[in-house]
Amino acid sequence: MKNPYPHLLAPIKIGKFVLKNRMQSSNSLPHFSQGPEEYPADATIAHFVGRARTGAAFVTLGGFDDNVDNPPFPDTLDVSHFPDFDMHNPKCQNYIVEMIEAMHYTGSIVSGSLFSANKKFRYVNEAGLLEIIDANAPEVGAGATSAMNYQFVGDEISVENLHKIAKSYAQQAAFYKRLGFDAVTIHMSYRAQLPGQMLSPLSNTRTDEYGGTPEGRAKFPLEIFEEIRKAVGNDMLIEIQFSAVEPEGGYTLEEGLAFLEKAQKYVDIVQVRSAEGDPNHPIPFELNPTPFLELAAKIKAANLDFVVSNVGGWFDPDAAEAAIAEGKLDMVTMARAWISNPNYGELVYQGRKEDLVPCLRCNKCHGRGKNDIMTTVCSVNPRFGFEAVEKYLVTPVGESKTVAVIGGGPGGMRTALYLADRGHKVTIYEKEAKLGGAIKHADYVPFKWTLRDYKNYLIRQVEKKGIKVVLNTTATPEMVEDRYDVVIAAVGAQPVIPRIPGADGENVTVATDAIMNSEKIAQNVVVIGGGEVGVETGMFLAQQGKEVTVIEMRDELAADTTVMHYRSMFSAAWEAIPSFHYVLNATAKEITADHVTYTDKDGVDHDIPAQSVILSVGMRSKTDEALSFYGTNPGFYMVGDCRKPGTIQTTNRSAFVTANNI
Repeated sequence: MKNPYPHLLAPIKIGKFVLKNRMQSSNSLPHFSQGPEEYPADATIAHFVGRARTGAAFVTLGGFDDNVDNPPFPDTLDVSHFPDFDMHNPKCQNYIVEMIEAMHYTGSIVSGSLFSANKKFRYVNEAGLLEIIDANAPEVGAGATSAMNYQFVGDEISVENLHKIAKSYAQQAAFYKRLGFDAVTIHMSYRAQLPGQMLSPLSNTRTDEYGGTPEGRAKFPLEIFEEIRKAVGNDMLIEIQFSAVEPEGGYTLEEGLAFLEKAQKYVDIVQVRSAEGDPNHPIPFELNPTPFLELAAKIKAANLDFVVSNVGGWFDPDAAEAAIAEGKLDMVTMARAWISNPNYGELVYQGRKEDLVPCLRCNKCHGRGKNDIMTTVCSVNPRFGFEAVEKYLVTPVGESKTVAVIGGGPGGMRTALYLADRGHKVTIYEKEAKLGGAIKHADYVPFKWTLRDYKNYLIRQVEKKGIKVVLNTTATPEMVEDRYDVVIAAVGAQPVIPRIPGADGENVTVATDAIMNSEKIAQNVVVIGGGEVGVETGMFLAQQGKEVTVIEMRDELAADTTVMHYRSMFSAAWEAIPSFHYVLNATAKEITADHVTYTDKDGVDHDIPAQSVILSVGMRSKTDEALSFYGTNPGFYMVGDCRKPGTIQTTNRSAFVTANNI
């Protein structure tokens, strides 16, 4: 078989190491896979070894040793659930070494991330005694609960302690080397860790030789690199995560390159990142799939003596192949690709791009909504975050069965695909002319491109697996009675119509219909309901030049959205649209042909001009329709929103568990 990606899959020599390809796995963490064990749990080991086994040539294990004099973070912060091992306990070291060795046997190399969420550093002094160096600024404090402790760095950290911290980095690197790590990855992006804070004029306010000038600000990170290189020699790689540029007032690309020119004598890999942390985890509102490639290309063009990697949106192997072939970078670094597709590398090696499940970029793998249960999940990979209990929920495949799936939306298609993989003969009944169901509206909205890709992937897979599809057919119980071994209702949910006077007016519609028929929507629009769907509908219409006002009962828009690396970019996207407006703590009272009346938190009524009104106040399961199929055949199940309105993630998990018990 011809190599489908001759540049992406080409080995690369870095220092004394040969990497089997150009794919890196970044220092992402399965936040909730680890229990109280102070050593890697089975789910954690399986996660990381799986990345290496299926193709990641360079796997970074992140932030596992930050339990130095560290009070627990509140459980409302996802950082509380990071795996946190007692790496200095010999009994725990056995597990860590075995995990690293397992990755070695897959042909991958392993890096340990040098990252301190609490800004406290272990330093063994010349007498062999352990000191804890606290580098928190006074205004942040040793008990700060920020995941990264953004802070200014002034003269409060003594020069003596800076020297000790630099040596503590080196001591940690040497310790990692003893455990079998092949590399260390130094986090110094977006002023989130001390080396980056010291380099940046935005955060370094020192007045001594470690501040004031680009040379002074560069002194501390360069000292760290030098100390590490002295401690580990030339048979351990040093990678840095580096913001190529900073926001206004920070260092420029030229100043960043000047720093890298000094760093190249110590550093083997520069992983180019964005100026700020959240954009480095791009979501669908960023229409460029790989928004930081050109930054990496500019650093690569400087021809400095290190390998250039890039992170931020990489998923498409064609794009990665082209970027490497064009000399814009040497490697691509990914996290969500390995989460959404645990077999990502295998599919790339086999040239099966069409079988890669598109990542939705929802960032639920990195966090959760503030009202969600304590778990991180993947919207398209139901196994992620479920590894510890999956074995209890999957039954062995028995004899092949005939199955009718009622509904060709994401739940119905996903269930049918899992059933087909288990050898069952499946027929999908869909009342519309096309498959897609509740997510067909993604075809109309530019910032829904990842959801559109996912819908199209499901349809292609249904066709590829030869699943029978009956379109333009509203299935009834009589139609399927006594024809199948199993019938599965995946009929979804329908929009809730609130009991507001005028809600049945001709100028009123629901969110998905408004999107798919936007040409019928008037210039002045009110959206009642400011959850994610309502906000996105309003944004789409406002981007078309309409004046849109969203009315929301709660005190913030999209209150349930993912917090980490999502909400800030979501809110920035809606704030950037001039014709998008909103009113919070407001209750819709009446709809007329030309306005909406709402009551504010003080009980005062207000009118907003509106010739079109969009309802987005929730969904109601089609439970009765689903239950009507009970008893028509020996087996009966309900999948997805017809059980309980949810998301792509909850629908996929429902489909996975249901199909794997048939």
